[in-house]
Amino acid sequence: MLASAHPAAAQAALALLAGLCSLAGFGKLVDALRADRERLAGLNDLGAELPAALMRTVGLNEDDDAEAITGRAVRWPLEPQLREAAESLLREGTPSSRALAEKMLGWLNVDPSERVDYWPQWRELFLVKEGKPRAAGGFVKGNLGKNRPELAQVFVVEAERVVAADDQLRALEVARISAALALLARPVIEGYATRKQSSGLLDYDDLIQRTSQLLIDPGAAWVLYKLDGGLDHLLLDEVQDTAPAQWRIASKLTEEFFAGSGARDIERTVFAVGDRKQSIYSVQGADAASFERERAALAGMVGRAGKEWRDVAMDVSFRSTAPILQLVDAVFADPLAAQGVVAAGETLTHYADRAAFAGSVELWPLAPPPPAQVPAPWNVADTNAAAPSARQTLATALADWIAGQVGTRLESRGRDLHAGDILVLVRRRDELARALVRALKQRNVAVAGLDRMVLTEQPAVQDLLSLADTLLLPEDDLSLACVLTSPLGFLTDDSLMRLAVGRRGTLWDALRTRAPEQPDWLAARNFLAAMLSRVDYVSPYALLAEALGPLGGQARLFARLGPEAAEPIDELLNAALSYGRTHPPSLQGFLHWLRRSGAEVKRQAEAAGDVVRVMTVHGAKGLQAPLVILPDTTALPPEDSSVLWAPDPLSGIDVPLWAPRQEYRSGVAERLRADAAERRTAEHNRLLYVALTRAEDRLVVCGWQPTRTLPETSWYSMVAQGFSALAVESEVFSAWEGEKRLLTSPQTAPARVGATLSTSLTTELPGWIGLAPHWQPRPPPIEPPQPEHLAPSRPEGANLGQVPGAASPLGERDTEGRRFRRGQLIHSLLQHLPAIAQADRPAAAQAWLDRPGNGLAAGAAAEIAAEVLAILNHPDLAPVFDPGSRAEVPLTGLVAGPAGTKSIVGGLVDRLAVLDGEVLLADYKTNRDPPKSPGDTPVLYLRQIAAYRAVLREVFPNKTVRCALVWTRTAEVVMLPDILLDAYQPNAAQKHA
Repeated sequence: MLASAHPAAAQAALALLAGLCSLAGFGKLVDALRADRERLAGLNDLGAELPAALMRTVGLNEDDDAEAITGRAVRWPLEPQLREAAESLLREGTPSSRALAEKMLGWLNVDPSERVDYWPQWRELFLVKEGKPRAAGGFVKGNLGKNRPELAQVFVVEAERVVAADDQLRALEVARISAALALLARPVIEGYATRKQSSGLLDYDDLIQRTSQLLIDPGAAWVLYKLDGGLDHLLLDEVQDTAPAQWRIASKLTEEFFAGSGARDIERTVFAVGDRKQSIYSVQGADAASFERERAALAGMVGRAGKEWRDVAMDVSFRSTAPILQLVDAVFADPLAAQGVVAAGETLTHYADRAAFAGSVELWPLAPPPPAQVPAPWNVADTNAAAPSARQTLATALADWIAGQVGTRLESRGRDLHAGDILVLVRRRDELARALVRALKQRNVAVAGLDRMVLTEQPAVQDLLSLADTLLLPEDDLSLACVLTSPLGFLTDDSLMRLAVGRRGTLWDALRTRAPEQPDWLAARNFLAAMLSRVDYVSPYALLAEALGPLGGQARLFARLGPEAAEPIDELLNAALSYGRTHPPSLQGFLHWLRRSGAEVKRQAEAAGDVVRVMTVHGAKGLQAPLVILPDTTALPPEDSSVLWAPDPLSGIDVPLWAPRQEYRSGVAERLRADAAERRTAEHNRLLYVALTRAEDRLVVCGWQPTRTLPETSWYSMVAQGFSALAVESEVFSAWEGEKRLLTSPQTAPARVGATLSTSLTTELPGWIGLAPHWQPRPPPIEPPQPEHLAPSRPEGANLGQVPGAASPLGERDTEGRRFRRGQLIHSLLQHLPAIAQADRPAAAQAWLDRPGNGLAAGAAAEIAAEVLAILNHPDLAPVFDPGSRAEVPLTGLVAGPAGTKSIVGGLVDRLAVLDGEVLLADYKTNRDPPKSPGDTPVLYLRQIAAYRAVLREVFPNKTVRCALVWTRTAEVVMLPDILLDAYQPNAAQKHA
């Protein structure tokens, strides 16, 4: 089956598929094959027998070909009867019938061995253009048809035989195409699996498959044994979306739950939660039929074990108000809507837990298409006169209505309606969703944007990627032209034509040479030149950030594309950052990585904040909102042209059938497509059920008029039918002609006041970021002067003013540092003695000073103790040494200076006491003789204490701050008056220089 093993077959398969699908289409088909892992595993069992299995599946013999099928068709037993009927028609029929009979006889007169070449002509005689058999009246007309009806029947039988032969030819083509697809897809799928294995990676399907194999493999029975010993209760959630492979895992886990008495005396239980009406994930393998099948199987196991089986109906809604549930019941009472939602013979009935709360449902008239505008003949339009489409009309009306609803009263909650209370559900992320997001942003309504987007498909990102392509190869005229006419390039289409037409050489050469001729050319040249000078030296992120920021690219993109371009740009920058963390800083590598990754951005809707959410119904599964809007209601689900699966009659293994076009669809393929369409319709109806039941209080259903007749199975038609069965009100609709139908219920219960939604995402941005319409950022505000760090113990200008006298150089030298040791001892005593009772202080001080390690001379300890005790007993300092005071207090603060300046003050206060009406501060000075008066205190000490005082005044604005200097050599305490310290406030030093 490998293409490399059969090069001729691979070439033929490639030639066959090349005319049927693009490379992207082939990729989607491969993904569809790879997604069904179980069936894909079955193909491995068939191996080289797959082509034969495909032939059997479409109803052909293994050795059949077109010549064999046509050869059988040109020889058949009833040929004589047909010849006789044709001769009768030639004699008695109308002129047109005789002409037809003449062609039949001419073909019948050809030798049977040569008829194969003329089979298409025979086919045209009996079939119409659509490939269907011609009616009886098309063969025998007039009175002959009335008088001899058996004559026409002969031709009808032959037409049916031709149809059957034609169907066999189409079936042959289906088998050939499907075999070619499998031949080319097999190496791709195996290569994907090999790459995962070599990288040590597993995807979600791998986990399911490996787990299933582990539980089913007889050689791993010990796994079930170990699980059986510790598994007593199993909870299955959202089982309506469970795939068959997942059901097998659950079945294996519960296989022994109800098989008889166990080794342990415990009642084992299974609790499964699911609602068949909400099964909408067939794309992930979910099968609504398996839900019923597995429920019946589990119920049978429980019954046979003599246990209790409880089948609880889910008919009470704790989410939606009564009008919403009334509409839901009315919609699905119609057999068209009930298909796939309500079982045959049953009736859907909901009971509202919130029946006493205010609620409403609305059905708007369809948005009309724009009136047809016939242009005047021979006049060439010089402007775009296209009118807005019906989708755009609906998006504009919805945005206006939502903007008017925000802030209105939400009766059931006892508060106003917020933007975060609104959820817009669509079936596809198409032009309607994008237009609605754009219109809401234009009306300053906070909106989160689409819940998912492909990054490389966003216009702003495409412009930036074109810029990157140009920077890598400026001679690429197409990329450069795209950049020049984008918001990044300054040029209009007319300006580009003036530059490009008639040039010699590349477009980049023309721009560089002629840039001074026009301001826009010059601006574009300068922009690109600045980028080219940086492309080889910075990372992709830095390059994009420079283009968007300093060079003004973001403002120009916003001005043309609107604020909805912000999120794609941010995500592109995030992608550049992610690339830079794991790859070399290469712009070409980044572009290759991004385009191949198919980067898709998905929002977490639960964390959207107080903003309108626009998302698909599939993405909203499990969510709810007070106000839900359904605008995408008039189209049917697209026909699925992917691979269909059918069982091989011989092996029973499912094989893939692909019929991409109508002319290739045989009867088998059509039956498979009809079954798929029926399943698709059932899921389409279940998706409507999910969408309607997301609403808590209010529901709005609207849509636009399609170009063709509105299908009766569209959501809008089914909801309209449901409204017709209810007693509703009608109001004149203001946005366009028509009536709005309305069903409401009053508020009769107290409002349930819940948590207020966060409004952090709706805070108005500062002007310096840039706002509409030009998005030019204003200069940021001028920053205040940086605060100056001021150290009080080393203030500025410390060499100014009087300083204490130094020790005489002729005196005894203190080689051992006893004088500094003396100061340290005094500091320590002043720090720790206040914690001791006053009566015990003298003995404690003497004992501590007498320690040999202090190295004090005889009598020095008594002298120091006397000085310290004198300070502690000083009447002005008594509060500083009370038990509530603190020693060695770190002090930091920001204090005001002259002319609005600020200074950061930081220091360590020796002693601090915070009293009822005042704050007392004391600072020790031990290495200088004390001044004769407070005014003679050195300037650096005054500035230090003044700075401490300034900080304390900021901390304690209602208290008086008193400051003292303690001269420990003489046990003298100097209280510094405020009038003296006022002159030495921080940042006032220059006055005393």
